[in-house]
Amino acid sequence: MSNFVSVIFCRNCSSRYVEIEEWDTHDKKVVIHCRTCGVTETVTNFTLGRCRILDKELQEARDTRAIPFKPER
Repeated sequence: MSNFVSVIFCRNCSSRYVEIEEWDTHDKKVVIHCRTCGVTETVTNFTLGRCRILDKELQEARDTRAIPFKPER
């Protein structure tokens, strides 16, 4: 099975159910919202992409996500 994802994980709860709540093209900001725990953050000067990946690849992305205060793997 394949999934359409933007590979963003919530650092608060590790959920993959993260979505764009608001695009503000004038101020170049994106409001990102976690559907699992409700945390919301504003990101500026970045953009997001989306792709189709297999379940195995999605699990690999989860396994290698950045963890606070630890170097990326």
